[in-house]
Amino acid sequence: MLGFSRPAATARSKTAKSAKPAANEQAAPAEQAIPVCEESRQDRGGNVYFAKGQYLARQDRWDMLGRLIAETDRHRAATLSGVSMAALLADGARADAVHHARSVVSGADDEVPAGIRALDDVALDHAGHWGVALVVARAQIECAWAFEGQVDPYALPARPNARFFSHFAAAADLVKQAQAKSPDSAELAATRCDLLAADPSAKDRLDARHLKAIDLDPGNPGRLRAYGVHLLPRWFGTHARLDQTARDVMRHCAVTPAATDWGDGAYTWMWFDALRLDPSSAAMLDAERFVAGMRRILSLRSDPHMANLMAAYADGMAPDCAPDDLCETALQARARIHATLPNLMERHLSELHPQVWARSHALPGAAHTGPLSQGRLAAATAQARAALETAAPNRRIADLTGNAA
Repeated sequence: MLGFSRPAATARSKTAKSAKPAANEQAAPAEQAIPVCEESRQDRGGNVYFAKGQYLARQDRWDMLGRLIAETDRHRAATLSGVSMAALLADGARADAVHHARSVVSGADDEVPAGIRALDDVALDHAGHWGVALVVARAQIECAWAFEGQVDPYALPARPNARFFSHFAAAADLVKQAQAKSPDSAELAATRCDLLAADPSAKDRLDARHLKAIDLDPGNPGRLRAYGVHLLPRWFGTHARLDQTARDVMRHCAVTPAATDWGDGAYTWMWFDALRLDPSSAAMLDAERFVAGMRRILSLRSDPHMANLMAAYADGMAPDCAPDDLCETALQARARIHATLPNLMERHLSELHPQVWARSHALPGAAHTGPLSQGRLAAATAQARAALETAAPNRRIADLTGNAA
């Protein structure tokens, strides 16, 4: 499987290299220097799977692609942060068609892009491979959102147009056919959750569909993260329902035999993307439980990839990142999470992963865009270093006052 499977906790990557200071900067003391790993095993696995899917589609090797998606899904391969490798294969396979669709769709009256029509023919020609149906279904969903002007969906459209519903209906038909061939597919279960965007009964089906996706892929935090986003008011829930459901899912994971016992980590994953997307929701957050969940996650997945994800998240809760209209309770909750950054740096961050920082705002279900440019990697490295330089004196102050996070 391309040399990649669900990873166990690993020591510092052997590919890490120390960042060199600019000529007009002083080098950091050796004991404070943190090496930079521009492409970790996690990053490389994601990029390879995306490229593989794109290559096989361009070569019209759809049968092989369908088998590879099925195999990868069966092994539940994913990054530590919750990005499924089967999804990355499908992202790469449809990338050309979706990119073209987004470039030509400007309104509801536009024709269905040629690339999307071509994928419909591919699905018919390879009806025996449910992995191919998954690729085309995901392309139909992204085309539907393109007709609404959204690249990575961030909210339900107020007045969806007819094209939105027709493309979702096409995707639903493909998923139904695929599930008949692979009823226990984790990726198909996750895609059924995405279909809720055009489902008039979404609020009634929300919990059952997301719990099914979680139970089919219990070690993948992306399933919990996606559930939490759908519980925001902009989708199908409320802040109160999100918080209560996060507690319920925490208990569900603890008592379900096949599930990963995330402990407080389940609460953190449920809130993880929702809190970033809706800063005002912090007023409902149990910040201490969220921070305890961060610790629990790092105890279960003590990999530099995860440490970088948590550090980038904590940095995103900085006071200057908060909207001006947040209430004091929300500001305090965000500040509590931000206060963990010095401790994360001291205890968990052995190397910087700029690809994690560059993608830290991406949702698990958002389409992977392939390898990052050197410019974006350099910007992410600079962002990470600036965050850690700011955190370093705060760490010393915390040590002196006994208030370390």
